[in-house]
Amino acid sequence: MSHTNAEEALGRLLAYLRGLGLTITPEMTREALRLIAVALDEEHQDALLENVIQRLPESFDLPREILPPPAPPVHHGSVHYAGYL
Repeated sequence: MSHTNAEEALGRLLAYLRGLGLTITPEMTREALRLIAVALDEEHQDALLENVIQRLPESFDLPREILPPPAPPVHHGSVHYAGYL
């Protein structure tokens, strides 16, 4: 069974929101449907999912992304430089 672009977009959008740790409520589902409906009204329906994802911050209060530090802190003692400082 094949899915329409809108069905695919809704499933992926809700999965994305769940992946961010949000609990999907009926209100969130309605907002997701509204967001997809707005994107469907645009001319470029081939990029429906891309349009929906770009509009996410306008429609949902997304958690801020907290990235880990790029590397562990450098402690000179851990490479045996402690006696030379």
